[in-house]
Amino acid sequence: MRPIFTRLIPCFWWLLAGTASAADTAAVPKPDPALSPAAVVQLQLAALAKVDQPERDAGFVTVFGFASPGNRSQTGPLKRFAGLIREGYPAMLNHRSTTLLPLVMQGDVAIQGVELIDRIGVLHRYIFELSKQPDGEYKDCWMTDSVYQAPEAPEIAT
Repeated sequence: MRPIFTRLIPCFWWLLAGTASAADTAAVPKPDPALSPAAVVQLQLAALAKVDQPERDAGFVTVFGFASPGNRSQTGPLKRFAGLIREGYPAMLNHRSTTLLPLVMQGDVAIQGVELIDRIGVLHRYIFELSKQPDGEYKDCWMTDSVYQAPEAPEIAT
Protein backbone atom coordinates (compact mmCIF):
# COMPACT_ATOMS: atom_id res chain seq x y z
CA MET A 1 0.00 0.00 0.00
CA ARG A 2 1.31 3.47 -0.93
CA PRO A 3 1.77 6.08 1.77
CA ILE A 4 -1.15 8.49 2.10
CA PHE A 5 0.99 11.41 0.92
CA THR A 6 1.59 9.89 -2.53
CA ARG A 7 -2.08 8.97 -2.83
CA LEU A 8 -3.10 12.56 -2.09
CA ILE A 9 -0.75 14.23 -4.61
CA PRO A 10 -2.91 13.42 -7.67
CA CYS A 11 -5.96 14.75 -5.82
CA PHE A 12 -4.04 17.89 -4.86
CA TRP A 13 -3.02 18.58 -8.49
CA TRP A 14 -6.58 17.98 -9.65
CA LEU A 15 -7.79 20.50 -7.06
CA LEU A 16 -5.21 23.06 -8.20
CA ALA A 17 -6.14 22.54 -11.85
CA GLY A 18 -9.79 23.13 -11.01
CA THR A 19 -8.93 26.27 -9.10
CA ALA A 20 -6.75 27.62 -11.92
CA SER A 21 -9.44 27.18 -14.54
CA ALA A 22 -12.00 28.86 -12.30
CA ALA A 23 -9.60 31.77 -11.83
CA ASP A 24 -8.98 31.98 -15.59
CA THR A 25 -12.73 32.13 -16.24
CA ALA A 26 -13.15 34.83 -13.60
CA ALA A 27 -10.37 36.89 -15.23
CA VAL A 28 -12.22 37.18 -18.56
CA PRO A 29 -13.81 40.66 -18.70
CA LYS A 30 -17.59 40.63 -18.93
CA PRO A 31 -20.16 43.25 -19.97
CA ASP A 32 -20.88 45.66 -17.13
CA PRO A 33 -23.08 48.79 -17.08
CA ALA A 34 -20.13 50.69 -15.57
CA LEU A 35 -18.06 50.24 -18.77
CA SER A 36 -18.15 53.03 -21.34
CA PRO A 37 -18.31 52.29 -25.07
CA ALA A 38 -14.61 53.23 -25.38
CA ALA A 39 -13.71 50.86 -22.52
CA VAL A 40 -15.58 48.02 -24.23
CA VAL A 41 -13.67 48.63 -27.47
CA GLN A 42 -10.35 48.81 -25.60
CA LEU A 43 -11.04 45.48 -23.87
CA GLN A 44 -11.86 43.84 -27.19
CA LEU A 45 -8.77 45.27 -28.89
CA ALA A 46 -6.54 44.17 -26.00
CA ALA A 47 -7.93 40.64 -26.34
CA LEU A 48 -7.26 40.63 -30.09
CA ALA A 49 -3.71 41.92 -29.57
CA LYS A 50 -2.98 38.72 -27.61
CA VAL A 51 -5.61 36.54 -29.24
CA ASP A 52 -3.72 33.27 -28.78
CA GLN A 53 -2.57 33.82 -25.19
CA PRO A 54 -2.57 31.84 -22.99
CA GLU A 55 -3.85 29.41 -25.65
CA ARG A 56 -5.12 29.52 -29.24
CA ASP A 57 -8.25 31.64 -29.69
CA ALA A 58 -8.39 32.63 -25.98
CA GLY A 59 -8.89 36.32 -26.86
CA PHE A 60 -12.03 35.52 -28.84
CA VAL A 61 -13.79 34.59 -25.60
CA THR A 62 -13.56 38.23 -24.48
CA VAL A 63 -14.44 39.67 -27.89
CA PHE A 64 -17.45 37.38 -28.31
CA GLY A 65 -18.49 38.14 -24.72
CA PHE A 66 -18.90 41.82 -25.67
CA ALA A 67 -20.74 41.09 -28.93
CA SER A 68 -24.37 42.15 -28.63
CA PRO A 69 -27.04 39.44 -28.62
CA GLY A 70 -27.99 40.42 -32.18
CA ASN A 71 -24.36 40.23 -33.29
CA ARG A 72 -23.95 36.82 -31.65
CA SER A 73 -27.04 35.47 -33.37
CA GLN A 74 -25.54 36.38 -36.75
CA THR A 75 -21.90 35.39 -36.11
CA GLY A 76 -21.92 32.70 -33.41
CA PRO A 77 -21.26 30.27 -31.96
CA LEU A 78 -17.79 31.16 -30.65
CA LYS A 79 -15.85 28.84 -33.00
CA ARG A 80 -17.59 30.30 -36.07
CA PHE A 81 -17.12 33.84 -34.71
CA ALA A 82 -13.37 33.24 -34.28
CA GLY A 83 -13.13 31.93 -37.85
CA LEU A 84 -14.95 34.96 -39.23
CA ILE A 85 -12.52 37.33 -37.52
CA ARG A 86 -9.45 35.30 -38.50
CA GLU A 87 -10.57 35.41 -42.16
CA GLY A 88 -12.14 38.87 -42.36
CA TYR A 89 -10.01 40.92 -39.95
CA PRO A 90 -6.54 39.34 -39.84
CA ALA A 91 -4.85 42.72 -39.25
CA MET A 92 -6.55 42.95 -35.86
CA LEU A 93 -4.92 39.76 -34.63
CA ASN A 94 -1.72 40.27 -32.66
CA HIS A 95 -1.59 43.93 -33.68
CA ARG A 96 1.10 46.27 -32.33
CA SER A 97 -0.95 49.25 -31.20
CA THR A 98 -4.25 51.09 -31.41
CA THR A 99 -5.47 54.64 -31.11
CA LEU A 100 -9.10 55.42 -30.33
CA LEU A 101 -10.52 58.29 -32.35
CA PRO A 102 -13.16 60.64 -30.92
CA LEU A 103 -16.28 58.76 -29.83
CA VAL A 104 -19.58 59.75 -31.44
CA MET A 105 -22.69 59.07 -29.34
CA GLN A 106 -26.34 59.54 -30.08
CA GLY A 107 -28.59 58.25 -27.34
CA ASP A 108 -28.00 54.53 -26.89
CA VAL A 109 -25.78 54.18 -29.97
CA ALA A 110 -22.03 54.81 -30.07
CA ILE A 111 -19.57 54.87 -32.95
CA GLN A 112 -15.92 54.35 -32.05
CA GLY A 113 -13.28 54.85 -34.71
CA VAL A 114 -9.98 53.04 -34.25
CA GLU A 115 -6.59 53.34 -35.92
CA LEU A 116 -4.66 50.11 -35.62
CA ILE A 117 -1.07 49.26 -36.49
CA ASP A 118 -0.92 45.59 -37.45
CA ARG A 119 1.89 43.17 -36.58
CA ILE A 120 3.93 44.19 -39.65
CA GLY A 121 3.47 47.95 -39.19
CA VAL A 122 0.60 48.76 -41.58
CA LEU A 123 -2.08 51.26 -40.51
CA HIS A 124 -5.73 50.15 -40.65
CA ARG A 125 -8.88 52.02 -39.65
CA TYR A 126 -11.98 50.36 -38.22
CA ILE A 127 -15.35 51.49 -36.98
CA PHE A 128 -17.00 49.81 -34.00
CA GLU A 129 -20.76 50.29 -33.67
CA LEU A 130 -22.05 49.71 -30.17
CA SER A 131 -25.42 49.94 -28.49
CA LYS A 132 -26.56 50.11 -24.90
CA GLN A 133 -28.65 47.01 -24.30
CA PRO A 134 -32.24 47.90 -23.36
CA ASP A 135 -33.13 44.84 -21.30
CA GLY A 136 -32.35 41.27 -20.37
CA GLU A 137 -29.12 39.86 -19.00
CA TYR A 138 -27.07 42.79 -20.39
CA LYS A 139 -29.43 45.65 -19.52
CA ASP A 140 -27.54 48.99 -19.68
CA CYS A 141 -24.31 47.36 -20.93
CA TRP A 142 -22.54 48.69 -24.02
CA MET A 143 -21.97 45.89 -26.51
CA THR A 144 -20.61 45.73 -30.05
CA ASP A 145 -23.17 45.36 -32.84
CA SER A 146 -20.70 45.43 -35.72
CA VAL A 147 -17.15 46.23 -36.77
CA TYR A 148 -16.06 47.15 -40.25
CA GLN A 149 -13.05 48.55 -41.98
CA ALA A 150 -13.40 52.30 -42.42
CA PRO A 151 -13.55 53.54 -45.98
CA GLU A 152 -10.38 55.26 -47.09
CA ALA A 153 -10.56 59.02 -47.05
CA PRO A 154 -10.48 60.48 -50.55
CA GLU A 155 -7.21 62.06 -51.49
CA ILE A 156 -7.26 65.72 -52.43
CA ALA A 157 -5.68 66.36 -55.79
CA THR A 158 -3.14 69.17 -55.76
